[in-house]
Order: sequence, then structure tokens, then C-alpha cells
Amino acid sequence: MKDNPKRQPESNGKQRFVMSEQAERVEQPGKRETPATDERATRYAIKTVENDRLLTCLETPHLTVNIEAGFTVSASAARKSAHGTIYLDGAAQGEPFLDNEKKIYNFDHHEGCVRAFTLATCEQILVMILKGWDLRDREWKIFANEPDLDTVLAIWLIFNHLNISRKDPLHIRFLYALVRLEGTIDALGLEFREFTAFPAELLRRAQLVIDFLRKDEIQLKKDGLWEEIDSLEYTASILRKIDRIVYKSRDFNDFRGVSELARVDISEDKIVTVVEAESGIYEVEPQLQHLYGNRLGLVALRKSENVYTLRRMDLFMPWTLEATYERLNLIDPAVRCAKATNRWGGSADIGGSPRGTGTQLTPRAIARACRDALQKPNIRGQATGLAKTALIIAAVVSVGEIFRLIWSLSFGDNTPQGLLQNPGFGFTIALCAITAVIFALPYFRKSWRFRVELPRGKDWWWLLPAVLFCGYGGGVWMPPQYQTELQFAAQLVLFVLLAPAAIELLFRGLALGLLTENAPIQYCESRWFLSWPTVGSAFLYAGFIGYVKLVATGSPSAVFTNWTFGNIFGAFAFGIVAGMVRERAQSVLAAALFHALAALVVLLTTAAWL
Repeated sequence: MKDNPKRQPESNGKQRFVMSEQAERVEQPGKRETPATDERATRYAIKTVENDRLLTCLETPHLTVNIEAGFTVSASAARKSAHGTIYLDGAAQGEPFLDNEKKIYNFDHHEGCVRAFTLATCEQILVMILKGWDLRDREWKIFANEPDLDTVLAIWLIFNHLNISRKDPLHIRFLYALVRLEGTIDALGLEFREFTAFPAELLRRAQLVIDFLRKDEIQLKKDGLWEEIDSLEYTASILRKIDRIVYKSRDFNDFRGVSELARVDISEDKIVTVVEAESGIYEVEPQLQHLYGNRLGLVALRKSENVYTLRRMDLFMPWTLEATYERLNLIDPAVRCAKATNRWGGSADIGGSPRGTGTQLTPRAIARACRDALQKPNIRGQATGLAKTALIIAAVVSVGEIFRLIWSLSFGDNTPQGLLQNPGFGFTIALCAITAVIFALPYFRKSWRFRVELPRGKDWWWLLPAVLFCGYGGGVWMPPQYQTELQFAAQLVLFVLLAPAAIELLFRGLALGLLTENAPIQYCESRWFLSWPTVGSAFLYAGFIGYVKLVATGSPSAVFTNWTFGNIFGAFAFGIVAGMVRERAQSVLAAALFHALAALVVLLTTAAWL
């Protein structure tokens, strides 16, 4: 074999695949392989995601490969896998199948099939690609349990499926030959090489390449070290060798490596993705179009650890970035009202993160915020969310009722009581404790919707008169029988300190936070508007006030009357104003403070005649 082999000219000077003579670049046995110094050497990388080491290609970052020795799943478990799962060459112990609806695939030729009649894994993958298999629609997880050449070739084909599907077959003939020969050998054995019907010279060259690619595998198995290798590192090294056989170095002169950090669906045909690249947004746009096609609606490019550029990729989408800026400014801890310039912003088509400090959001949080900002209100979804939230609130209140009954049975209702013996104290403490436990759960603790933080901004103070008026009009919980049983100091503790804190944590903290998942709300510098989460939480709060008053009085008509002790109309109005306070201050503490002030006013004005 010659050191500088002749190559047939490419058809138009732009084709990335070359003729079969390219195989002669494989070195002679015994010679050291010259390390690659071009972009082909850096296309494949190993990254760690949630303690899992995964192999990925910088050109297709949404595809990740997990190779674990001995890994298998049953056929039934494979069919129940998460959407976007691909099993290779025995990782799923069952027949090969294609579930296009769930996006689950098993490419295998070991079990549940006649091996002699079934294509090897790499051939199955190639057939799928040539039939138009497009993997750009979602994130995919590929599982394998051994990096033999059949599996590694299949992985290479998956990573490079876009290049393969876009080329004239005449210019990838040698790739076909390589896959066909390896598939024949893996499925039927070496003695069936002639079954390929390749011309003698093509067969010789293809076999030479296969021998070269399997050289390390054969030696490692001979030395008894095959089971000890790092499967991902070994696979990456073979993938790079295949690149140097199939591609030319200049094929990647315009390549910009892109690492996908997060991806979410905006709609059925559009996605938003967060990526990282060394180039700027305009330089990397062609690569993004290559990766995602027309599905990419919005992209966030991470330029450094806390600095991002936002770009609307589809200029014909019926939205701009304004709503996205609003959502990001709402949830980003780095955006403070005292520094109006340090915030997400820009034009309708391109913008970026806060200039002063950068963002404190994770890539996943940025992607979800972009999706939430672009979601249109859905009455059915809002009703479902309200129903689920009502069930959670009802469960918490039920626990509080259990504690109230325990207090009543333990201390009695007809004897003078101190604060600790009062049933209202047991009820309030239970509400506060259960809500605090819920907030301590990982999901709630990590979400911006449930954080208990210091208030931001100052404009929420304008709502204090409305809070006091609605509180006096029946918006605060203050049962007369509990007032008559307690001294004034104990009433201050129960009705001005404990009850407002417990109720606001439950309704303006938990309930409003749950309803905020896919709905816009105000923040300290946003425009003033009435949000759905505020209305929904106010509705639940009015129901709560109506319930506790019914329990206390036994009179359904009293639920709608009595100016100073809770009625549902006053409670609903109070819930609206308190919800707006919580939104403008971006803190439930502000709502709790105003609730306490309203309760103090009611207590002082009603103490004389109770």
C-alpha cells in the first residue's frame, strides 16, 4: 500500500464523503498511527451528566451514548422505556423492533429472530438512515453493553446520520461496503465474506480497514484485558479512526463545535435549546441549522459561565423575545430591582443576560423559562392546575383540622384557656408546620416559585391601604370565640403573628406558586396586571375562609355576611390584593407582613365590642 495514495476527484469539490481509495490511508501494520491534529480529533467527547459518563459528538450534542459492560434490559422493559431510547446489539434482550410512536428502537440480531436472515446492528442502522431516519426532533439516549466493531460502527452511523442522509450514494460507496462487510462477518462469520459479492480489490480494501479498526480489540481480547477497558474511551478512539478514514480534514474547516446543555419543546414542531460554543451566535447559526433544521425556534448560547446570548432563530414565529425577558427577569436571582440595568433584555430578535453580574440560572432553568414564556393560556390546563392545587390545599387544611380536634378534645372548649391550649393555636401551628415540610422537599426548595426571600422593590407598599380595607371587610381569619377565650397578648400572637404567617405560606406561597408553573405573573418592575395565579389562589383562600367560618358558626348564611369576621367576598378581595403584593415584592414575606398589619387593625377595632 502506498504512503500517498491517489484519490479520485470529488464530484463538486464539496462532498464530505470520499471514494473507496480513501481507505488506503489506513497505515501499514506495525507503523505507529499519526495522531490527528484537525477537527476530526475533537468531535467526540465524554461528559458526565448526573453521575453518568456519556459519549457524545459535538456535531450532534442531543445524542448521548451509554456503554456499560453487562448492561441488559428485558424485552418488556425495553418497550416501556422513556421516549427517545435506542438499544444496540444485545442491550435489550429481545427481538428487534421499531416503535415510531414512542420513539423507542431495538437494533439487534441475537434474540427473537433468525440470525442468518437478520441484518447486523450496523446494517440495520444504515438502512434506517437511508430511509430518512431523522434524529433531530428530540434528545436521544443510546444504550450498548460492548464496544465491538458492529456496535461502534452503529454508533458512528447514528452520530453522522445527517451527513450520510444528505449525500449522493455514489460518493459513499466505500462506507456502504465497510458496513456491509462488517455486518456480514458479525452475523455469519468470516467464511461468508464472498457473500458480499464485492470486487476483489474492494473486498481487500474493506477487509484491510476492518482489520485496522479491530486491531486493538483483538489484541486486548488476546491479552485478557478486554473486560477492563474504559468502554467510552475505547469507542471514542475507534470513532476518530473511522472519521479519518471516511472524512478529509478540510471537511470540517467550517465546523463549529456545539455542546447542547438543555432542550425543551415549545410546541409539536418547535424547540428551544441552550448550547455552548467557542464562536459567537452569528458564526454558529449555520451549525445550529445543520443540527436542528427548522425545529429550532429559540436558542440561548452560553458565552461564559454566567453570560448568555438569546436569539430568535425562526423570524416567522408569532412571538418575540419580550415575554422571554419578562420571565427570565422574574426568576433570575441576579436581577434585583435596585439595579434596573442589570437584567435580561435586548431587541425583539436578539438579547442577552444581565450585563453586570451575569445570570444565576442553570441552562435547564433558562430553557424552561423560555418555554413557559411562550406558552399561550389554556383554560383547560388552568382548570386542571387549580383542581390539583385545591386537593393539595385541602389535604393540608385537613391535617390542620385533625390537630384542631385533638386540641379541642385534649383541653376542652368550656374552660378558660391560654394560648397553647387554644384549638386555633393547634390548627395554625399544623398549617405552618405542614407547609414548611412541603417547602423543604427538594422540588419545592429548588424552585423559584416557592422561595421565601426578602422582598424586592418598593411599589408593593402602594397596596397597603387596599390590604387594610379588604382585611377589615372580612379578609382575615379571626374567630370571635377564640378571641373571647384569649387574653389580648395571646390574641396578638395567634392572630397577628402565627395565623398570617401560616395562611400566607399556604395560599400566597404554596398555592400561588403551584399555579405559576405555566402562567405569567408580575415582578418588581413589570407592568401592573391581574395574573391567573393570583385569581386562583384568591379563590382557594375565599373557600378556606368560608369553610372555617361555617365550622365556627354552623350557619351557611353567616359565610356571606358579618363585616368583620371573614366572609368569602371580603376574603376573595383580600386574596387578590395579597397575591399582587406577593408578586410585586417577589416574596411571600411581604404578603405575610401586610396580612399581619390588616389583622392588627381588625383586632384593635373589634376588641372593644367582643
